[in-house]
Order: sequence, then structure tokens, then C-alpha cells
Amino acid sequence: MPNQEVIKHTLGLLETMEEGMDYVKAKLGELNIEGTVTVLTDLITAFTEVEKSISPMMEELPENQISEKADKLRTAFDTMVKEYEASKGQKAYEIMQFTLEPSFKNWKQELENTLKPYTIS
Repeated sequence: MPNQEVIKHTLGLLETMEEGMDYVKAKLGELNIEGTVTVLTDLITAFTEVEKSISPMMEELPENQISEKADKLRTAFDTMVKEYEASKGQKAYEIMQFTLEPSFKNWKQELENTLKPYTIS
């Protein structure tokens, strides 16, 4: 059975990540690109941590699309980072709204749907 502590930590981290995404989107909406760099970096770190945490239990989980949705989110993060490097975030709000945020929400939803049943004991 998947590790309940890891699952609880992961679900908590997803909430924190969602707050971070909202923060980045709000700052980008104000055109405050500099104010988003640290939080975006933290989001990518958190994403990597979640992936590492759940990786050992993936085989024990019921069939899901976590990997596919994680790939889409990874690509969205890459697109965002490249945008920051290329044009200092001019298109960052657009990428956030149409690519990064939807990818994050899909990934988070898939993780929650797959992991939450294990937190009920």
C-alpha cells in the first residue's frame, strides 16, 4: 500500500503550489515579472519533489494519467522558463493563463483523484 505520510505531504504540497500559481498569475497580471521569478523557481522545485515522492509508489496506484499530465506540466514550466530567458517574461501572463495554469490544474486534479482515497483510513 502506498505510503500515507508521503501522500499527505504531497497533497499538502499541491495546495501550497496552487497558492504559488495564483501568486505568480496575479504578479504577472500586474506586469511584475521580477516578483515572480523566485516563486516560479519554488514551483518547479516543488513539482520535482512531488515527482520524486510519488515515483516509488506509481506501480501500486490504480491506473491513472499522472505521468502524462506531469509531462504536459513539465513542458509548460519549460516554456515559461524559456520565455523569461528570451524576452524577460513579456508573454509570461499568456503562457500562465493558457498553458501553465491549465496543465497544473489537470496534474493536481489527477494526483488528488488518485491519492486521496489512500488518506481515508
